[in-house]
Amino acid sequence: MTTEKIIDEINNMTIDGSEDYDNLERIDELTDLLKKQKDGHLACYAMINLLERHPHVEFGTPGQPVHTIESYSGYYEDFLMESLDRQPTSMTIWMLNRIINEAEGSEKSKLIDKMKSFMTHPSADEEAKDAAKDFYTFQTKEE
Repeated sequence: MTTEKIIDEINNMTIDGSEDYDNLERIDELTDLLKKQKDGHLACYAMINLLERHPHVEFGTPGQPVHTIESYSGYYEDFLMESLDRQPTSMTIWMLNRIINEAEGSEKSKLIDKMKSFMTHPSADEEAKDAAKDFYTFQTKEE
C-alpha cells in the first residue's frame, strides 16, 4: 500500500468512539505500514487531522498515531501547531507538552505560553482546557 493510499484512508476514516475497535486496529495497521514507507512523513498532516477530528477517542497512552507522528521529528511540528490553533484537543495538547519537555530556554518559554493560551481557547472543549491547565501547571511548577 502506498503512502498516498494510506493518507486517503486516514482522511476518510470516521471512528465512532473509543470502543470502535475495528477502526482503531485499522489505524494501528496503517501506522505500521507508514513506518515502512520512505515517504511516511507525508502522512503527518492526515494523522494530526485524525486526532483533531476525533477529540474524544482514546488512541492509547499516547498510542500508535502519536508515536508514529513523533517519529517524524522535523516534519510534524508545524502541522501540530496549526491544529492546536484551530482546534486543540487533549491529545494534541499532550503532544505539545512532550515537545515542551525537550525544549530549552526561550523556545521552551514560548511553548509554555502557547500551552497557557489553550486553557481559554474558544474551540477547546473542557477536556482539552483541563489538559492544558494540568500541563501548564506541571511546566511552571517551582523546582
